[in-house]
Amino acid sequence: MLTGTELQTAIAAVLIGAICAGILLHWLWSHLSRSKTDDGAPLEEMAARLHEAEMAREAAEVARSQTEALLARREAEAAEQQAVTRTRIDGVIVGRRAELISELAEVRLELETMRDGLSNARRRNIELEAEIQALKGRAE
Repeated sequence: MLTGTELQTAIAAVLIGAICAGILLHWLWSHLSRSKTDDGAPLEEMAARLHEAEMAREAAEVARSQTEALLARREAEAAEQQAVTRTRIDGVIVGRRAELISELAEVRLELETMRDGLSNARRRNIELEAEIQALKGRAE
């Protein structure tokens, strides 16, 4: 018969052996039950999606840089057109102002001429009225 210590040692050895056998069988079962094609499929799918995402990001960056370059060109063209338009408008304003100043000078000259003519006509009218009065005075 076995003593208590020997019995405890034997039970501990059997339990440790059973645990090791269980771990070994579990590892063996998990590796044999998995198919090798399934292991790589999720990783390959993830890698393909990651590659597609990187390509889409690169395409978006290229499109953004092209759009920014186009926007910069259009802004430069708009600024150039604005400068040309401003120059034209300034030229038209200067020309129109000179034209109006010239017309104003002509109108003032005509007005002065009309005033002189009106003054002469009034003087002549006064002279004629005086002659008429003188003739009336002689006739009476």
